[in-house]
Amino acid sequence: MSDGSRVDDNLVLARSCSDHIAAEVLAGLLRSESVPAVVRDLGPIPGLEAGAEVLVPASCLPRAQRLLARQEPSDEELAELAVRTPPDRREETG
Repeated sequence: MSDGSRVDDNLVLARSCSDHIAAEVLAGLLRSESVPAVVRDLGPIPGLEAGAEVLVPASCLPRAQRLLARQEPSDEELAELAVRTPPDRREETG
């Protein structure tokens, strides 16, 4: 399935990712910019390395694509961001 292909009546594929964590990071980026986004795992069990998709409403796809194109982090960068301790939590753990 290529970027922008229709998934169902309301949601379209904004991005395919190699894993769930990367997809969640991108979905979080979109949500932070007021673009509704959901993650759909491609494997039978969420979290397995079968890949995941970020889906958005068809009406939001152009904006989602612009936002995702602004910053193209690698899968390794996405994974690192996903497991990094947020700045406000570092004080509590250190």
